[in-house]
Amino acid sequence: MEEIVAFLQGYPPFDDLPPAALASVADQAQIEYFAAGHDILRHGGPPAEFLYVVRKGRVDLLREEAGETRIFDTLGPGEAFGHPSLIRSQPPIVTVRAHTETLAYLIPAATFQRLRAEYPVVASFFAASALERLEFALRRREADADSALFRMRLRDLVRRPLVAMSPEATVCEAAIRMRDEGVSCLLVDMLPYGVLDAGTGIITDRDLRNRVIAAGRPDSTPLREVMTAPAITLPADSLVFEGLLLMLERHIHHLPLTEGGLVTGIITNTDILRQQSNSPLFLPRQLERATSLDDLRSYTDQVAETVGALLDAGARVSDIGRVVAVAHDALLQRILRDAEAELGPPPAPYAWLVLGSEGRYEQTLRTDQDNALVYADEHPPDAPAYFEALAARVVEQLVACGFPRCPGDIMATNPSWRQPLAVWQSTFAHWIDTPDEEALLRSAIFFDFRQAYGALPAEAALRPIVARARGNTIFLARLARAALRNPAPLTLLRGVALERHGDQKDLLDLKLRGTALVVDLARLFALEAGRTETSTVARLRAAWPEASLSEGEAEALVSAFELISLLRLRHQRAQLERGEQPTNLVVFPRLSPLEQRELKESLQAIARVQRGLATAYQTGRIA
Repeated sequence: MEEIVAFLQGYPPFDDLPPAALASVADQAQIEYFAAGHDILRHGGPPAEFLYVVRKGRVDLLREEAGETRIFDTLGPGEAFGHPSLIRSQPPIVTVRAHTETLAYLIPAATFQRLRAEYPVVASFFAASALERLEFALRRREADADSALFRMRLRDLVRRPLVAMSPEATVCEAAIRMRDEGVSCLLVDMLPYGVLDAGTGIITDRDLRNRVIAAGRPDSTPLREVMTAPAITLPADSLVFEGLLLMLERHIHHLPLTEGGLVTGIITNTDILRQQSNSPLFLPRQLERATSLDDLRSYTDQVAETVGALLDAGARVSDIGRVVAVAHDALLQRILRDAEAELGPPPAPYAWLVLGSEGRYEQTLRTDQDNALVYADEHPPDAPAYFEALAARVVEQLVACGFPRCPGDIMATNPSWRQPLAVWQSTFAHWIDTPDEEALLRSAIFFDFRQAYGALPAEAALRPIVARARGNTIFLARLARAALRNPAPLTLLRGVALERHGDQKDLLDLKLRGTALVVDLARLFALEAGRTETSTVARLRAAWPEASLSEGEAEALVSAFELISLLRLRHQRAQLERGEQPTNLVVFPRLSPLEQRELKESLQAIARVQRGLATAYQTGRIA
């Protein structure tokens, strides 16, 4: 029995069981040997009577597809099978065949069902489908999240009753009311106060300072002339972290909360700051105080520390990416404003675009720059020289702040990527209409763009060009073929295919052979559906109703992307803490059994979508 306990406690979910429960499982488990080629469970045969845990050897999971029996998974030591049949009390939906001589521990059905009833971690782990298991893996991490940010609701931060005034009240009356009530914000609304509509607004102490005193308005000015309306709100049952993200992205310090169509309270950024000393809300304040290049470098270091704090707190990688995007955008905007102050006002409206992972809100740690500049078609003769100097200053400042130059020269300092709007529109159209290798490569980078600064509405002008891809079957088919050139790294036995780099072996590139696969699929599906979202998760969830994937496949890809991204970020953070240069390469055998399983199932989910895409576009026939 001791041997069984020692083995099981090294694999999930048994490693989460208390010692007494694990000992009970081991006491009731049976040991059985299966010869190679033996069918342990048969598709459509008698329901399973045990949960099988592989002790030695390997087993194949087979199913009928198009009249052929195909292996769709291979399980090794520590992996279990038989649970879908046990959970549903139905015949097995797959055949399980011993690939080699196999030794297995057999846990009786009654014991398994008792474990599921008594231990939620067991019930969730042995979900009936791979999608459910991937989703559980994310939920499990969220369950361990920091209570202040990821469990507490915004309503829990409300400290006092709502204070409201009529829009006809004067700013003088509002200032006196704010002083007497000890608040920094008032709801501005018609009676009955608190009914949310388009006319509901807010007035803050900053508004009084900036819109009244600094603007020279009299204190008799009615609030309706200086309030912010409609007010930006969130439901009161939203997570504190959701409020934090909204405040960062919209650059606001006060947030009205709603329930049932009524404004029930207002929280401030200070209310959130009280919950977490290392909050991302401190970042804008630090940037405002920066007076030197050293201060800006320190700011980027603080952003990296915030990433670590959010990672420890249990944030999803996609949410961390949003926080980092806001922080890096603020740094970029500060650098651009400083450059304009040195060079003089821009001679024409322009837009600074961020591309690649930053354009997708998926940059977490400092990586290479990917950017471009668009300026107005109507511009004076000196405009090109001005924007050349501007790009040089900004790129150099970003390098000084820790963002290396792009090895492929995808930066605004490259004249090819610093052009008038009409040239950009023509370039985007050419990439779609003439999808050669160069066009496919460029579209994979530039179509993930986001405008981070500038008065020129470049996004409004360029997005319709990108949307034309939806109707271009040749472009989409070739983009699909390009996306499938890098298949999910699985062996013939459905294990994870590993690589060797010099003296290192058993390596897996979590970016090239992991997250990049999902990024390419999501981009294709978004273009296919005519969606304008840029982040990978948003693309998948928005595209599936009109793209060539199901909702289940979209959610499986979302879970796979989050899990692989999380593993990659943790790996790189550990490297940085050891003083090493961060890489995307992990030594697969050094991962925990749970990480290995989640990674394998993530890659299998990606492979399933890739196979469906190859069939949909018949990519093998494209010249």
